[in-house]
Amino acid sequence: MSTKYKNLSDIIISPNTTIGNSVETINKNGVRGVFVCDEDRELLGVVMDSDIRRAILSNFDVNASVKTIMKDTPFFIDSNLPLSERKELLIKSNKMLAPVVDVQKRVIDFIYLVDILEELFEKRNVPGADGEGKSILPPGKVLVIGGAGYIGLVLVDKLHRMGYKVRILDLLLYGEGVLHNFQNDNIEFIRGDCRDEETTRLALEGVDAVVHLGEIVGDPACSINEDFTIETNYMATHKITEQCVKQNINRFIFASSCSVYGQNDKEIDENSETNPVSLYARCKIESEKAILSCVYNRFSPTILRLATVHGMSQRQRFDLVVNFLTIKALAEKKIQVFGGSQWRPFIHVDDVCHGIIAVLHSESKKVGNQVFNLGDSRENYQLARVGEIIKSHVSGTELEILEDKVDERSYRVSFEKIKQRLDFSAEYNISDSVKSFVHAYQEKNQFRDYKDKEYHNVLSFKVG
Repeated sequence: MSTKYKNLSDIIISPNTTIGNSVETINKNGVRGVFVCDEDRELLGVVMDSDIRRAILSNFDVNASVKTIMKDTPFFIDSNLPLSERKELLIKSNKMLAPVVDVQKRVIDFIYLVDILEELFEKRNVPGADGEGKSILPPGKVLVIGGAGYIGLVLVDKLHRMGYKVRILDLLLYGEGVLHNFQNDNIEFIRGDCRDEETTRLALEGVDAVVHLGEIVGDPACSINEDFTIETNYMATHKITEQCVKQNINRFIFASSCSVYGQNDKEIDENSETNPVSLYARCKIESEKAILSCVYNRFSPTILRLATVHGMSQRQRFDLVVNFLTIKALAEKKIQVFGGSQWRPFIHVDDVCHGIIAVLHSESKKVGNQVFNLGDSRENYQLARVGEIIKSHVSGTELEILEDKVDERSYRVSFEKIKQRLDFSAEYNISDSVKSFVHAYQEKNQFRDYKDKEYHNVLSFKVG
């Protein structure tokens, strides 16, 4: 069974093809993979786009032979099998693409999962393009991957209060202290690893939409174990996307980051060139590519590139710049800003959740296969100005601006697209967060232990 998109010759490469040229072939062929064959078309290995992206994240040389990353014991299907059995084997295999080989192990055809799923959905009268326009409203069921995290807990609470049924998949990498938040009949909690395909498959059953927040967050935490970071922040996303396709889950929201812009002197919008300078940001870019390359007429993903988040959450973090500087001002009456001229966009954690909900409430034809910067153009600040705002709300604070730039990233971001398309604007600003922390610290005696590992991803991750 040949896919309706491409011919077999478009999917076969020689073992001497470079990793870089393999990327170009995959980008052109529309089936997310290639078969590595000798001159007689005998199968030597299979390379999928996920293999290449993982290699790039692991700093493989793109000029190296594709043999260095190919699966040399690949899954294949015997050409003697009838078509119905070929389809059944591919579905059971959890593969997206498989070569069909003859007795000499020569590739004579291939089979692509998307074609099979389209046929199955048509036979079962599953709504296709005509049924895609609907928004996801209460009491729809939403899976929040990473729902026990800093953003996730706020989002789950808001979704639940609005009448949604919520399922959470979270490994609780940073501790179990948040479990009391899930004691409700309409909130289902699954403790599990989103890298595990069976766990993810079960978590996806019966949901109407997926919000993917599950990852190792922050440059320092990501640098501790780079292989684990790549598996969690990129490979898991790739697998989750494919599982959504297989289970006909159309609505998928991925939390990316404005850190993908890295450093840029001009105002940046969604069409601007990305310039990731950390593994965390590079994983975001490769995840975006994996999601958006899933060309499928029912799958309707939305990428949200978040501004730098601040504010209070049930799983509080003090390793975010606004939160950190504010608690330092309260506890020590002195804060230091390195450089100060760098531009950053900021967004309150509540507004992040409002943006995600705005996407859920929008018809998929408006938000599907789209990238949005999530924030508000009014909330772009130079870091020195952030320090001044905090100083103005915490009396007696000394602000010191140091010349050394520990972090060279600087980007001023336009959020006009999400404002125009979804009528989104921020409800809160940096001052609102600072005032909340001042009240919690001074009036409620909270966060006196702000240095504890539970408030810092990198410390929790090291211990874990």
